Amino acid sequence: MKKLYRFLPALVFLVFLAVMAGLLLFSPLKEYSENEKRYLAGLPEVTAEKIMDGTTQKELEKFTSDQIPGRDLFVGINAYWNLLTGRTGAQDIYYCKDNYLINAPKPYDEQTYLNNLKNFDNFAAGVGLPADLIMVPSTGYLMDRVLPISHGEYHDDVLYQKAIATLRNIRLIDVRQPLKDGTLRGQVCYRTDHHLTSFGNYLIYQTYQNAVGAPWVPQDAYTVTSYDGFYGTTWSGSGYQMIPPDKVDLWDSGAKVTVTLQDGGKEPVVSHSLFFPSHLENLDKYPVYLDGNHSLVEISNPDAGGGSILVIRDSYAHCLGTFLASSYQKIYMVDLRYYRDSLSEFLKEHPVDRILYLYGVDNMMTDTNSAWLN
Repeated sequence: MKKLYRFLPALVFLVFLAVMAGLLLFSPLKEYSENEKRYLAGLPEVTAEKIMDGTTQKELEKFTSDQIPGRDLFVGINAYWNLLTGRTGAQDIYYCKDNYLINAPKPYDEQTYLNNLKNFDNFAAGVGLPADLIMVPSTGYLMDRVLPISHGEYHDDVLYQKAIATLRNIRLIDVRQPLKDGTLRGQVCYRTDHHLTSFGNYLIYQTYQNAVGAPWVPQDAYTVTSYDGFYGTTWSGSGYQMIPPDKVDLWDSGAKVTVTLQDGGKEPVVSHSLFFPSHLENLDKYPVYLDGNHSLVEISNPDAGGGSILVIRDSYAHCLGTFLASSYQKIYMVDLRYYRDSLSEFLKEHPVDRILYLYGVDNMMTDTNSAWLN
């Protein structure tokens, strides 16, 4: 009996491995993870060449990691174990006070950042239009009061200083203080996502309109509808599955708009709403604003008092576009991650009054698609 007890842990472990292997082999494969918002690895292709160069082994490891039964449970156990053992400050996503999940600071890639600034600056000079840059601060910078004691350094202030020293043809609009002040009046940042809330975007819209000397729609003129159950990208990558969800607020000014979504050679999609309610059925509800990522979004509002504007942007502008739509007759929103045509030629056919660059500070250090500006 004593010998049996000695081998019992090993026996339990072997039985566990056998059960997990059986489930992995006979369970249906998942193509997409709703929690992680990404496609999962499928069965690797096995060839002699791939085995010899190690590709099959790497693909098999990725397949096993993605398809292992109970993956979400194990990821969650690991996340909470790190939290209990005081290692949340060493993770890619911090578990913070007030149930905030915040991305750790990105490595400071000065060369990529400066390249983006120079590409933006050169394009503005080439087309000869007044241009502004808004860099949305990171959640960790804006919500430093909720960060764990041990955390990395956020580079937002350094990035702003570099931009001031580098830009010659673009005005930098500083939204740091309006957003910081806004955190004392309402929820500016989502708890489970890296984007700003509608309130945070309204503060950016108000700051931008002030900077260009134009009026803005007052806050009490909007009809606000809230939807619960929003889990964003930081929640998806964290493993902290017991965090309560955010809510999504739709601020509707009543503007009569036409929204045209264009992607490559596909047929344009036309809508008469800034909001796309079908996304409210998903865990990640952020694409409810302008239907998420598209290479080109055109918004027309003939009743607006402002002129026309080209917004060169990343996903931080999805929600902001719903506010700008109340003040501009024509808005063209271009996402350089997907748009590959010449913007100079586009502007010849679609003249605008000014340009707005709008990017999150983290993307300014990592995104290289500004090289497509021409």
